[in-house]
Amino acid sequence: MLADLSTSGVDVTGWSLDSRFLHFVDTGVELTPAEAQVLASILTYGPMTQSVPATASLLRLVVPRPGTISPWSSKATDIAHICGLKTVKRIERGIAYYLQAPGPLTGEVQQQLDAILFDRMTEAVLDNPEAASALFQVEAARPLVFVPLLSQGREALVQANAALGMALADD
Repeated sequence: MLADLSTSGVDVTGWSLDSRFLHFVDTGVELTPAEAQVLASILTYGPMTQSVPATASLLRLVVPRPGTISPWSSKATDIAHICGLKTVKRIERGIAYYLQAPGPLTGEVQQQLDAILFDRMTEAVLDNPEAASALFQVEAARPLVFVPLLSQGREALVQANAALGMALADD
């Protein structure tokens, strides 16, 4: 990822990037110690890594777009229920990226980094883990909207993209 950033003209000399999975769990009630242990065993997988670098200067948390349920979430929640964790409403997973840079990043560089880290069609970038509570907010379904492509063409799609937050590519 740093190589991609470097290709776009950013000097990444002295930078390091580290990542970890973070899990977010929505429960109806507080888990008992036994349930918490079962959940911890379910969410412990893959290679064990060292702790987060204390000198990380920037955290970017990539999560599924709020308002969506990822395929990973569906399967993980099913596994939790099969393991007896009936109070678990949903489990989601994000990737925390920890960047260490020799100096502060400009807003432009941070935007370039974000563009490399996530897919705006299916993911969102957060500044901190507490903001991930938005993953579990439930909104009422919005009414169906029709876009008059045949009569208004591309301009109708551009307007709908802006109004509805569809995150379509410019092309």
